[in-house]
Amino acid sequence: MKTAVTVIGPGNWGRSLLEGLRRAGIPVNEVVTRTRRRGGTTLAEARLDAQILWLCVPDEAIADVAAAIAERRRDQGSKLRSQLVVHSSGALTVDALETARKAGAAVASVHPVMSFPTRKIVPLKDVLFGVEAQQTQVKRRLYGLIGRIGGKPFAIRSAKKALYHAAGTLASPLLVSELSAAMATARLAGLSDREARKWVRVLAQATVRNVFEHGETKSFSGPFARGDVATIRLHLQALTTHPIVTDIYGSLARYAVEVLPVERKSELRSLLEMTR
Repeated sequence: MKTAVTVIGPGNWGRSLLEGLRRAGIPVNEVVTRTRRRGGTTLAEARLDAQILWLCVPDEAIADVAAAIAERRRDQGSKLRSQLVVHSSGALTVDALETARKAGAAVASVHPVMSFPTRKIVPLKDVLFGVEAQQTQVKRRLYGLIGRIGGKPFAIRSAKKALYHAAGTLASPLLVSELSAAMATARLAGLSDREARKWVRVLAQATVRNVFEHGETKSFSGPFARGDVATIRLHLQALTTHPIVTDIYGSLARYAVEVLPVERKSELRSLLEMTR
């Protein structure tokens, strides 16, 4: 018998998951939404009888939805035994599904290492998936399902989950923030929106390519690598008109001084103290 899935919360990520399941020929029993729309059903009406109940809801809703699922199954005269309840949070552990576990379900977390900024479908082929599962059998089952939708699973340790998600936040949304700050600074320098975007793109794309082809230390260049204190002082003076960008520059600079091949570290540390 094929594994069937119920997807709860077809938002940006949930829509891509549904398409991945469809392409892989994995049956979707139900799509559960907050209100009855587009062929979905509400939690109060859902059968919730699929082998896998996959929560694609915001982090703050996971525990409440898990409790509602357990209550709904209890009202139906059934428990969650033999079913697997999964959430897709990168930050929360499986403890968020404790009410489902107490109702008899196996629980796990499967987090896609990908950005889903809009409702546009994102292909799941070769996407990494972090799997947090305490039972070997559950992990093996999820690894198989992820492989069928084209993904590449790896294990996440529960105790390190928040750090794992913080790394992802630095690598994606906060990277967008840093690039946005770079473009804002280019506009302060007199470039048009179009010029600023093009200028930052050329530098950023070359840098990202170098980092992943050659490593951080061999990709690090510019005034910090040279220990050009006078130039960095000029940067800090010019940025005083934009204090938020000054903070971003200062934080990234202090990190660079501590972990990357920077000349004249002690002088730069003293200079950067002025930005705190």
